[in-house]
Amino acid sequence: MVSLERMERILEILKRRKIISTIELEALMYCSTSTLRRDLIELEKEGKILRGHGEVRLLTANNMEYIYSARVREEEKGKQHIAEIASTFLTNNQSIFIDSSSTAAMIVPYLEKLKNLCIITNGIETARKLNEFDNITLFLSGGHINYGTNSSLGDFASEFINNFHADLALISCRGLDKYGAYEANHKQARIKQQMIKNSEKSLLLADHSKFNTSHYFKLAHYNDIDCIITDTPPIKTFQMEVEQICEILW
Repeated sequence: MVSLERMERILEILKRRKIISTIELEALMYCSTSTLRRDLIELEKEGKILRGHGEVRLLTANNMEYIYSARVREEEKGKQHIAEIASTFLTNNQSIFIDSSSTAAMIVPYLEKLKNLCIITNGIETARKLNEFDNITLFLSGGHINYGTNSSLGDFASEFINNFHADLALISCRGLDKYGAYEANHKQARIKQQMIKNSEKSLLLADHSKFNTSHYFKLAHYNDIDCIITDTPPIKTFQMEVEQICEILW
């Protein structure tokens, strides 16, 4: 059995069991410990499983955060479309919060030709790209960096963000429904809440796959958001209810 087939088999087992010991999984897979370890490492890099002490757990959309390298490949064309619309809000001499999401990172190419920008972010990859632009004064928050998330999080990061006031906040979310926007990680939610609170205008960037999906942590009510930018028209009932509170663009 080749590696791809083994990994597909591992995921099939985890979809039924959700969590399993590595010893039992090794017996079910009829493979060596080293072979199983290599496959599990690859699946964890892709954000599909979480390895623990002697066990493997299936990651679910409701309560776990996918690693950045996996998120950046999701709905890429939709994210590019969202970034193009969001770019119409950009002007010279702005201060801008950009969260660590792969969606918000799509705005980076639109910043290169503007003048005298101040960017504050908790996104490591976003900061790395922006560091190549000489028209930007860049601030990267400190904090704890969880494996693979591309995010600086925690109290240090939140307190750092609270030192700034920005013209614009560009943030994404893990899901949204008619009641508001959600995050799968409370630490991510707290950083984004600080960005919303400390900005004049907040743009919520969310592709169509995020709609009608709730998660454990409430990120924001729509009266905290100035505009939702997405890639396809939301369902009519969502438009009718939410457009009374904030603008929706697609």
